[in-house]
Amino acid sequence: MKPSHSAAASAPEAAPSLGLGAWSVYFIAKLLLSWQGTLNLHPAPNLAFALLLLMPVSGRIWLRVRAALAWIAGAALLYHDSWLPSPEIALQQLSTLKGFSLHYLLDLAGRVLSLPLLTGAVILLCGYWLLSRYLRLGTLVVIALLGLSGRQLWQDRPQAPANAAVDSGAAAQAAPQTPDQQLAAFFKSEGQRIVKFQGPLADPGFDVLLLHICSLAWDDLRAIGMDQHPLLSRFDFLFSNFNSVTPYSGPAALRVLRASCGQPKHSELYQSAPGNCYLFQDLAALGFKTELALNHDGSFDDFLKQIRADGRLNQPLMSQQGLPVGLRSFDSSPIYSDYAVLNRWLELRQQDSSAHVAVYYNTISLHDGNTIPAAPGLNTMDSYKYRANRLFSDLAQFIDQLEKSHRKLILVMVPEHGAALRGDKQQFSGLREIPTPRITIVPAAIKVIGGQGHPSQMRIDQPSSYLAISSILSRMMNKSPFGADYQPADFGRDLPATPYVSESASSIVMQSGKRFLLQQDGGGWTEYPVQ
Repeated sequence: MKPSHSAAASAPEAAPSLGLGAWSVYFIAKLLLSWQGTLNLHPAPNLAFALLLLMPVSGRIWLRVRAALAWIAGAALLYHDSWLPSPEIALQQLSTLKGFSLHYLLDLAGRVLSLPLLTGAVILLCGYWLLSRYLRLGTLVVIALLGLSGRQLWQDRPQAPANAAVDSGAAAQAAPQTPDQQLAAFFKSEGQRIVKFQGPLADPGFDVLLLHICSLAWDDLRAIGMDQHPLLSRFDFLFSNFNSVTPYSGPAALRVLRASCGQPKHSELYQSAPGNCYLFQDLAALGFKTELALNHDGSFDDFLKQIRADGRLNQPLMSQQGLPVGLRSFDSSPIYSDYAVLNRWLELRQQDSSAHVAVYYNTISLHDGNTIPAAPGLNTMDSYKYRANRLFSDLAQFIDQLEKSHRKLILVMVPEHGAALRGDKQQFSGLREIPTPRITIVPAAIKVIGGQGHPSQMRIDQPSSYLAISSILSRMMNKSPFGADYQPADFGRDLPATPYVSESASSIVMQSGKRFLLQQDGGGWTEYPVQ
């Protein structure tokens, strides 16, 4: 007997959705990455997402709608749990990728999709396939998320006062500062600090050369075994704990050009400051002719425009015509030999009758993604070491040339930031959005050239920043360092210390005791594990 028409027309309903299914892999991976420290897991939103996935849904259409929404929500939640900046900041930075060469893009992709990561993914999938046959992994996931959420609620509970009988005013003074209060107190204190440059100049004729190096941190030097390089021993002052504050070139240039005042907030870098905050304006007021030189064209990220407009160094760029090209940038633009650029400046200086010249020189020879025409095919670490050795050799050769010319000059070396050569659990190699100590603690140094003294090096280990550099320079304006009695200790006493606070457009890293705390996009504070 044939089935009735109504029975044939009625299609069976899809079975209700039960369990997390393959979504268990998503949550297990996040739990493992959080345990490793690679992910900043937020337990409550993940628990809510898991519970929504457990809600039964019938009907093919609704199952497909829920699946589509779940994929979107899962991706958004994964991004929220990552250490990456806000989507707005990320989209702004993605726009710069259009200028990257294909070789550099492939190199960056290889750092993200590393062999250990792919191996871990395969192991996780195989483990899930085997264990899901014997265990209800979805249940274990929910239990783990419940436990983490409960622990977070317990940790975030309001703390009762230890002794209610204590006077409220005294208790307020004794209570430790919250991270927000500590940060506000820091910026309030920094806003009141200034180094004054006063004349007359103690020496009738000398120059100041500010050497601003992109992508050079102490951690990078340790990674390639160059932290004891002979060049560093030639400087009179060497900072072992100097904070450049920022992980990017534009803000770094603005900070060093505003070195005469305390550390401003990142947002304030693009606002006008008092005239005596700008280092090169201070030097110009003392009679220095100011000049500008780069070993690149300064077009990427409007670098040259920024230092002219916001750094108040609105000078013509020294000619690069005919200079030998030593490297190619990540966007294939030419990078000129450091020694060639510096030696051209010296040749032009010898033809200039000015008594005092102050020059800002910026080099990107160590920037991530640069290619070496003479040594193609090197991996990231070997390429960096090759370029660092060449840069240090060029600087040593230039110092030798200065000493032979007997020109009096104060050489100030301040790296912009590090290269993040080794990366950490939160940021792969080369990613610098979070300004950690590995990225912003840089080998700043000062050397007096052309003097009569035989100084011994002064190593400065206290937490320092740009104010210490400007303090030494201001003292050298009033007391000549070119005499036979010159010793760095006479100029390096009681230098201003600066507690560790670093910023990018989206992140702040602040030291509190022995811990480092991270705030992203103005949200709450979390401890950042500094390896």
